[in-house]
Amino acid sequence: MLGWLLQVPGMVSIVHGLVPMVFNTGLGFALAGLALMLGDHARGVPRTLIGWFLLILCSMTLVEHMRDASLGIDMAWVHHWLDYGNTRPGRMAPNTALGFMLFGAVNIVLRRVDTRAKAYFVVVLTFCVLTIGLTGLIGYLLAPDLLFGWSRSARMAIHTACGMIAAAIGLWASWFAAGWFAGPAYFTEAAKVRVLGTAILIVVTTTVGLTGFVLMQESLERAIEGRLRSVVQGRAPWLATITGEIVQHAKTELRMVGAVDAALPMLLGRPLGSHEGTFDDVARRLLAEGYPHVAVEDAARRVVNEMGEFEAPARFAAPLDNDGTELVWNGIQMLRVRVPVMQDGRLIGYVRLDRSLEAFNRSLFDVATLGRSAELSACIRQRDELVCLPNSRNENVFHIDLRAGRGKQKLPMEYALEGKTGVVYAHDYRRNNVVAAYGPIFPGLGLVAKQDTVEAYSVIRGALEFGAPVIVLISIAGAFALYSQMDPLVTRMHESEARAERAATEIRTLMSAVGEGIITIDGRGRIREANPAASSIFGYEGNELVGQDVATLIPPESRAAHESGLARAAAGGPPRLIGTPNVKVEGLRKDGTRFALELTITAASVGSERQFVGIMRDITERLALEQKLERMAQYDSLTGLANRSLFNDRLRIALARSHRNRCALALMFIDLDGFKRVNDTMGHHAGDELLVAVAGRMTAAVRSTDTVARLGGDEFTVILEDMKQPAHEAAGAVAGKIVGEMQAPFEIGGRTTRIGASVGLVVLEADDPKDDIEAIIQLADQRMYQAKLGGKNRVVAL
Repeated sequence: MLGWLLQVPGMVSIVHGLVPMVFNTGLGFALAGLALMLGDHARGVPRTLIGWFLLILCSMTLVEHMRDASLGIDMAWVHHWLDYGNTRPGRMAPNTALGFMLFGAVNIVLRRVDTRAKAYFVVVLTFCVLTIGLTGLIGYLLAPDLLFGWSRSARMAIHTACGMIAAAIGLWASWFAAGWFAGPAYFTEAAKVRVLGTAILIVVTTTVGLTGFVLMQESLERAIEGRLRSVVQGRAPWLATITGEIVQHAKTELRMVGAVDAALPMLLGRPLGSHEGTFDDVARRLLAEGYPHVAVEDAARRVVNEMGEFEAPARFAAPLDNDGTELVWNGIQMLRVRVPVMQDGRLIGYVRLDRSLEAFNRSLFDVATLGRSAELSACIRQRDELVCLPNSRNENVFHIDLRAGRGKQKLPMEYALEGKTGVVYAHDYRRNNVVAAYGPIFPGLGLVAKQDTVEAYSVIRGALEFGAPVIVLISIAGAFALYSQMDPLVTRMHESEARAERAATEIRTLMSAVGEGIITIDGRGRIREANPAASSIFGYEGNELVGQDVATLIPPESRAAHESGLARAAAGGPPRLIGTPNVKVEGLRKDGTRFALELTITAASVGSERQFVGIMRDITERLALEQKLERMAQYDSLTGLANRSLFNDRLRIALARSHRNRCALALMFIDLDGFKRVNDTMGHHAGDELLVAVAGRMTAAVRSTDTVARLGGDEFTVILEDMKQPAHEAAGAVAGKIVGEMQAPFEIGGRTTRIGASVGLVVLEADDPKDDIEAIIQLADQRMYQAKLGGKNRVVAL
């Protein structure tokens, strides 16, 4: 549209020589694009209005074509600057108008599809728009204006055809996902396959059939062009050769009879005297040789004397050289030869000799072998018109006005007069579509051989008039056969798909009901499916996991190992985790938190693809419970110290490590002094609080690698490993420190109280036997009792 308004040829025809898209067609596509962008929801009213506008505008265009009259909608004033052969400037092609009408009708109906008839109406019309676009593309190559003699306005432009195809695709996209088409109300899946399949078959068959005619036309086109080109290339040199020979013969005759000497006295104005009758004798001799007319002319080419058949003034004169030789017509075709008469190097006149070319003329313009509408023309240009010799179509010299509404389009003869040679499809002076070969005969004289395209392409037109209905009938018959044969097959397919869909729905339902997470993964590590439990475990919603890389569910430091293992498993290598049940790994939630995961991975081959299924459960709570139970089994519930069972295990391990590392080991048996008094006087709660405080002081008095345990009541044990030498002194120092800590006051229940501790110490040197654990414990216990009997608050090591 902007190209027409700004008068830029490249914006309307894209490539020179292509039929341009007229302004109204551009407007139609702009509105069509706007309608597609608006959609059919809340803004459906503007889309409907656009549909009505296109329907009315293009209906009026079709009326213009049928009545060959203007209704004032073509905007011819916008198109006047570019003449591309359209006898109706601005009028869109009829098939373009029909396509926009169908597009408008679909947009009107699209937002109110409430019956099956309307649904089929939308689908069928959409495919009709697509067919118009495809056939318009093929039709442009078929050139219907050449086949049927229409104006070029009847041919859909190439970019118009492409736009129509795009508009059909846009309509398809508009209704393909709509509820009335996607749902089963008007179209079951079987019906969709049948309708779309038959429609596509008709479109493809029609398009392919027309493509065959295009190939035939291209072959015929080359033959027609070659035949016309051979006429021009053969007759133009022939005419030049014949005229050259006649001119040379005539000049030789004039020299031989002394015509120049005989004409000299006349041109100088001297009395004839002794020369009287000389020119007449020369002229009679030339007339006897077959030349119908001999004349003497002055320098301005005015006749001074002449003899023979006095012709009428020439109505056509084409100069053939600079010496005055001309091709003339004054009722018959003649060649006029002039020989200059010179006096003292000055031109004073000419001797002119005419020779009839009537027989030659009949041969030159004989086009009987080219066809009934063929025409061969030889013309010269005089100012703003062409002057042409009589030919098979015109008995007299005829004139062609070059200003008569031709605009910028040239006639083939104009190319010939410019010295160019070639073949062109254009309008001739009668405004008919012709194929014309052109070329120069002499400078300033052109030759054109042309034939009406209606006759030239009559073979293709006849084949098309017969073949196009046959193609359509074959397409319809094939579509009917396909529809009828496809119906039971599609029905079975639909039933099979329905069963498969029900089975898939059941599987999805079961997967959704399973409390454990289930994820399927392809060979590239992409998540294909995830049930709700899996999404919940990792903190995702809905189908958010689908399509993501499973590596996003794995902590960063473990991803490299995962990728290498996945690649190895996908390639069929030896599995590591695959097939191993209940592997404990660490997972990564969407919010970045880590948690314990129990995972079982199985592999399966689906076709040529390797896929994996992961079944997982979040074991965070279970591990916490297990840890709690383990702590209850091995630790004192009040003080958090190791209980008797854990103490025995750690002592056994410590003894084995001491034997292996050849190092000393010490064991303390500690009993609190005065604890019963606190428990009796201040209550059990105070006693428990005191035990907790005692446990804290004992733990602080030893190393982190040592073990403090509560065996029950107020009895405690301490295991000291890897003792420095001398081991007795080191162990005694630690025992003394513990006794001192126990003697320090305790704040219990807001009151200060004091207790003591009796310690039995056993030190095992590196060389001492360490196998009898019970004996070691009993020895430490005995020494603790000795400490009590010896006055309490002391350590007994021997």
